[in-house]
Amino acid sequence: MGNAESNVSSAVKKQTDSGSLKIYSLANVKGGGELVQLMKDAAKTKDYDSLDDKISELVLPFLYNNGEGKMVPIQELVITRNKERPKHRQLPQNREGDSKATAKSSSVDIETISKDEGAPQFREVCWDLDQRGSVGETVLHLCLLVSTPIHTELAKRLLKLYPKLANDIYQCDEYYGENVLHMAIVNEDPVMTKFLLDNGANYNERAIGSFFGPEDQKNSRNDNLAHEWVDVPLKTDYKGYVYWGEYPLPFAACLGQEECYRLLLAKGADPDLQDTNGNTVLHILVIQNKLEIFDMVYECGASLDIKNNQGLTPLTLAAKLAMKDIYFHILTLQREIYWELGNITCAAYPLDDIDTINSKTGEINKLSVLNLVVYGERIDHLDMLSGLLADLLNAKWNKFVKFSHINHCYLLESNTSSQQIRYFLEALTAAGGLAYILDAIREAQFLGYHTFTQNMMTVPSRVLFMCSCFIMMLMIPLRFTCSHQGEDISAVFVMLTTAPYFLFFCRGFKLVGPFVVMIYKMILTDLLCFVTIYIVFVLGFAQTYYVIFLSYKADKPSFFDDPIQSVLAMFIMSLSEFGDIYEQFNYTQHQNISKVFFIMYMALVALLLINMLIAMMGKTYQDIAERKNEWMRQWARIVLVVERGVPPNICLEQQRNYSQPMADGRRALVLRLEHDEDEKEELRCISEMRTSNIENRIRRQKLHGGKNANI
Repeated sequence: MGNAESNVSSAVKKQTDSGSLKIYSLANVKGGGELVQLMKDAAKTKDYDSLDDKISELVLPFLYNNGEGKMVPIQELVITRNKERPKHRQLPQNREGDSKATAKSSSVDIETISKDEGAPQFREVCWDLDQRGSVGETVLHLCLLVSTPIHTELAKRLLKLYPKLANDIYQCDEYYGENVLHMAIVNEDPVMTKFLLDNGANYNERAIGSFFGPEDQKNSRNDNLAHEWVDVPLKTDYKGYVYWGEYPLPFAACLGQEECYRLLLAKGADPDLQDTNGNTVLHILVIQNKLEIFDMVYECGASLDIKNNQGLTPLTLAAKLAMKDIYFHILTLQREIYWELGNITCAAYPLDDIDTINSKTGEINKLSVLNLVVYGERIDHLDMLSGLLADLLNAKWNKFVKFSHINHCYLLESNTSSQQIRYFLEALTAAGGLAYILDAIREAQFLGYHTFTQNMMTVPSRVLFMCSCFIMMLMIPLRFTCSHQGEDISAVFVMLTTAPYFLFFCRGFKLVGPFVVMIYKMILTDLLCFVTIYIVFVLGFAQTYYVIFLSYKADKPSFFDDPIQSVLAMFIMSLSEFGDIYEQFNYTQHQNISKVFFIMYMALVALLLINMLIAMMGKTYQDIAERKNEWMRQWARIVLVVERGVPPNICLEQQRNYSQPMADGRRALVLRLEHDEDEKEELRCISEMRTSNIENRIRRQKLHGGKNANI
């Protein structure tokens, strides 16, 4: 494997050119080479002793210490790999140009160094690094890359003669770390996989080349001389054609190779080892949406509790990526069954990764399933709101959010001519505005200003309402300084910025919620795009008519006396109110030109742009109307926004009201569920699977001391 869709075009071309490097005289990707021909001849004559002698004669010049290998500093390998990067991503040693000599001087023979000293700093290499293929491969790699029966037999002969070849890896940045075990798994060859494992192939080797990583991290990888793996940015969407988790074990899982997976597991491979992004086998299966193999991996002892570098467990990762089938399946695996009676089941769902309230501190957990699903933008996120999350939201709403919501929504209004009542209500309104400001400051203190800002950005109407509260405070000094005009202007802005806040409270109702979302969506997408283009046309034609009307001769004032008025006139014309304006064209010296421009303007703006806006809004309306759970998402966001305004200690107290403790002390939402016969059979299978998972993790911990095998 290794060269499909590669970015190393020049190296791949050399790999297909059998005469470009000496190694390709032994074997090449076209299926030729001296060793291959010798293997074919030996298969006919059955004279394998002569074959072994000839292999030794041809291969030994390419090996370190007659096949015994040599310990090479990791730094040398990293520096050599780094040379393939763009200049701005190269290490200082490569930019200076003298690194290789410095690094190579550190190379030592395997006999001269102890294992303890060499383990973290050196890698054992058998095939001479200077006599590799164009992408850093050995003859053994080429045998598995071509993977015909002859090449497979040749690979076995090579390993019998020189077993340390099994752990040589690709050296180029594209495929760095890939060994023959990875390749045997990709070839779907469990027989070869077992042969390699029996001959000492490293089942914990990591394929960390850019070919095996997420697409959005390929251009941001950085080398570090402190370790062999690459540094990658935390932010990623995990999308990659061959992002299979680096280790052979997740490779086997992603490719559905159950036999290879169990062989690796039996040898001691750990399914809880984490790759560069912190993902385990289960994380990778979520990313690749491999539900059919997920149960087997879980049953064999993989943990559902490990978090990756972004702080996501397999469950929360499924929630973030909107992998709804695996998401619902993991929920089923994690729940505890308390009792069954006929078709009724009482089940407890642990809230650690599900609820937005941290069960220990009461603080908001932004990486919870509920938060990730509610603020997710994909269509499948809407389907994930049903079931458990809907029950959790109802529990929150009924226990404490509903009352806080009503308090936020309450607005006192009264119309009276009595000055005393008016003064009283004005004072009450000002006090209410001040109370909202103080409440926002308190919320920002316990949430943190970064989280508070993010929370406000999810509700633009609330931002406007907070602006109205600040403007209201500004009205107080304006009243006492008798600045009536400034006070009136401020009052107008207060009313304009307060009114949209009512839309926030309408979002959670099934009848009007989708329409509020439509308004938001149309303003932020359709209208914004339309206005941008519309302004270009209006400003352009406004300047044109302003110049034309410089020659205007009539007693009646012109609509284009100044540039600002010209813009307003063009706006009026776009609304098809052009009767009076059109008559004034006859009083200029450029009647024909003005009428031609009029036709162009009406065709482009009044006909084309306006109808385009209507079509865009119609599509937006249809898209949102088809989302059956959109109103529930808006209601869920209201619940979370109100919840974030509650202090952590009160959140913790309220969580205890709608949840119950489990045997291990965790909080859980307990539900009574009704099942049919098929679902009851599935429950029994899942119960057996959970038991096998625990037993296999205990067994692995005893046999191999797996540090992640926490029960």
